[in-house]
Amino acid sequence: MTIQNLKDSTSEVDVYRQLQKTLDEMPIGFPPTETGIEIRLLKYLFTPEEAKIAAKLKFAWKPTESLESIYERLKPMGYSKEELEKHLDSMLKKGAIFGRKVDNKKFYGLALLVVGIYEYQVNKLTKEFLETFQQYIQEAWGIEAGKNPIPQMRTIPVGLEVEHEIEIANYDNIKELFENIEGPFAVINCICRQEREIMGEPCHATSRLESCMGFGDMAQTYIDLGWGREITRQEALETLKKNEEEGLIFRPGNVKMIDFVCSCCSCCCGGLIGLKQVPNPADFVTTNYYAEIDPDLCTGCEMCIERCQMDAISQEDAISIVNRKRCIGCGNCVYICPSDAIKLKKKDKHHIPPMTETDLYNEIDQAKAKRISK
Repeated sequence: MTIQNLKDSTSEVDVYRQLQKTLDEMPIGFPPTETGIEIRLLKYLFTPEEAKIAAKLKFAWKPTESLESIYERLKPMGYSKEELEKHLDSMLKKGAIFGRKVDNKKFYGLALLVVGIYEYQVNKLTKEFLETFQQYIQEAWGIEAGKNPIPQMRTIPVGLEVEHEIEIANYDNIKELFENIEGPFAVINCICRQEREIMGEPCHATSRLESCMGFGDMAQTYIDLGWGREITRQEALETLKKNEEEGLIFRPGNVKMIDFVCSCCSCCCGGLIGLKQVPNPADFVTTNYYAEIDPDLCTGCEMCIERCQMDAISQEDAISIVNRKRCIGCGNCVYICPSDAIKLKKKDKHHIPPMTETDLYNEIDQAKAKRISK
């Protein structure tokens, strides 16, 4: 390698390192590793030119900085407005950053790795990306995310075809959420099931990829970029009903005003796979409910045992019982029980989520700052 090539190579590493440091300042960071796998991941997502620009962007769940504002801030970098827009649109199309359009005005911002860049790889996944991504998750990001005391997602009960005996809070009531949510609506291929298919481990819970949904600005961005398919409110409800029938677990953002809901399974979803491996999943998931079985009504059919994705139900003397340490309150056992022996109960400690994703990440950021300052 010539001296000039050596300088160029060093300079390129510095560009990606600066981007890594910028990403690490976000509510859920992007820490360095000894192996440098995080740089390899960034190189997969960003060209060196894009990395220089991205390192100057700001994070917001719904990007609030316009193209014009970014251009004014980045004028010293020497880009014309048209050149800058081209680079930003390239990153957005690749799912390396996030953006939205409001009244034909473009907004851009940095995205978290999860929930964010990983999910934006829908329909674009490659084995190379997944191997690099998973190595980084194991070496650093998973540890970083584990330090966050405020989960990004929560579990809410099924409820389109189930009338629960207890009152379900409106922010936990899937039926009410879908009645009041603002469009447009987009149905999206499940990124986790796409990953498992690529890695040769197809889903055991459903053959459908189109199971996750976005709403409002998020849905519009997915529609504009071709990442998702626009559907009507009625079609969204029909998709939700199929998800409920197949025993998928509803996991929206940990907010009252949701802008997405994932329908997950414990054979594909990275979060649920991890939960299932611990002896007490209920301690690590945000949920307000748990299942309880009436032994006088239980017929011992074992349908609930087959349905439960957390292995929270077993039998003693031909009667099903719930292990509350494992129950995450998804309600799928209630849906499947033919003798109405299972009901949801409210937990003693009730979680009230923040209003919006912006509020959520502000809380996460404050918790991170407090942790770092200790």
